[in-house]
Amino acid sequence: MILVIIHIALCLCLLASVLSVFVPASVLPVPAWFGLAFEWLIITEAVIGFILLCTRRRRWSWLTLAMLLLCAAPIGYTVSHEALCFPKKVLPNSFTLMSYNTHLMGNVRKPKQNRVIQYILRAQPDVVCLQEVEVSKSNDNLTLHELREALSVYPYTYFDFKIYNKRRQYGNAVFSKYPLIGKHTLRYESRGNITSVCDIVLPTDTLRLYTNHLESNRLQREDIDLGTTTESAQSAFQGTSAKLEKASEIRIRQAEAIHEDALLSPYPVLIVGDMNTTPVSYTYRILQKGMRDAFLESSNGQFGHTFVKRGIGVRIDYILHSPSLSASDFDIPHVDYSDHYPIVTTIHY
Repeated sequence: MILVIIHIALCLCLLASVLSVFVPASVLPVPAWFGLAFEWLIITEAVIGFILLCTRRRRWSWLTLAMLLLCAAPIGYTVSHEALCFPKKVLPNSFTLMSYNTHLMGNVRKPKQNRVIQYILRAQPDVVCLQEVEVSKSNDNLTLHELREALSVYPYTYFDFKIYNKRRQYGNAVFSKYPLIGKHTLRYESRGNITSVCDIVLPTDTLRLYTNHLESNRLQREDIDLGTTTESAQSAFQGTSAKLEKASEIRIRQAEAIHEDALLSPYPVLIVGDMNTTPVSYTYRILQKGMRDAFLESSNGQFGHTFVKRGIGVRIDYILHSPSLSASDFDIPHVDYSDHYPIVTTIHY
């Protein structure tokens, strides 16, 4: 009977997670919690459903089937599958694209000691989109000039800083083997987040590229420490809910600005970067509208975690593209040079 109660509770949590796709946290914050944990909930539900099927309470296993059907769309956003189900679109031209949250550009170390820079030089994709790029005004740390020189194999660059003061510069960067034109910025009322926009002039086409670093939930370890008393647990829950609600509201506005700007593009669009949101979320729904997800399109049966902390992984970094393009060979190299993994794919046009 205890297993059945857990089973029903899990189903309610899954219903809440599905609701998070359609209702922003600013309207109803609790479903956003379950949206963050969707993949763990669905795996646990499938395991419990199988156990029930093997017991005398097998009649309860039909509820697992119902939940799997109800969650088909969120599962489709979470687990890569299209390469298994659909033939690839054959397009004549291609280039490799990397997006990477560098966590302060390898902690602002000099180029030879900077593992992020050295990794990019080894991988050498055609276009590199970086977030959380920090360079120093002091020669004691990595300077903008040194970063340019270290990555001089890329003749075309676009640096777009949100923070620019006497001590440091912080923002996004694009390094490209193809010319970059039409550079502009979507600026937000946010401490450190921007969207950097530029057009990549390819041999036979031009694409509009959006490099993004969207609002973080800014959750700390103490936010998920419920303590030992009812009062401490209630306080932690309320504080974390407030953070999730505020961050979600900001991200939604940012996503809407990106979506609206992309609709005006005369060229096919690439939307890449650290979106700080999982696929089961209202923000992802906005960003993915009218776009294809390169991870879903070109990987096979994976979850695609791009950010792992204390053994818990989530997918919050994305490469989205217009339907007229296609993607293949999506990869998430598990290198520990930042708190995020880079994501790399081949874009066909």
